[in-house]
Amino acid sequence: MFSSMKKRVDETINTNDIETVIGQNTSIRGDVNGSGNIRVDGRIEGGISIDGNVVVGEHGVVQGDIKARNLIISGKVTGNADIEASLCIYATGQLIGDIQVSSFKVEDGGVFKGHSEMSPKISDAAADIS
Repeated sequence: MFSSMKKRVDETINTNDIETVIGQNTSIRGDVNGSGNIRVDGRIEGGISIDGNVVVGEHGVVQGDIKARNLIISGKVTGNADIEASLCIYATGQLIGDIQVSSFKVEDGGVFKGHSEMSPKISDAAADIS
């Protein structure tokens, strides 16, 4: 099952670009901030604010708000998500909270409970017309 998850993650995020991994046996209490990409296979009790991408693996748990470019969830997230580009919730994933995102996908079996606001990017040319 991990190999199929890895293939799907690779379609959105190059896993070689993940700079930080929170391992399955690691628990963090507090906010996590940074500019790179992060994968959570452990537990974070606090917010995540990353300029890059966040991947929550099948065993990953995040209890806090997430702000990132892209978010892929195969584990459990309880908190609001403010995502610049795309949010994907895979079959084993769960997000309980409100989201603001440009693109949103929930695979069969994935769980989303909350309110969503989708605001696609407006190109510079279209913005000049307004």
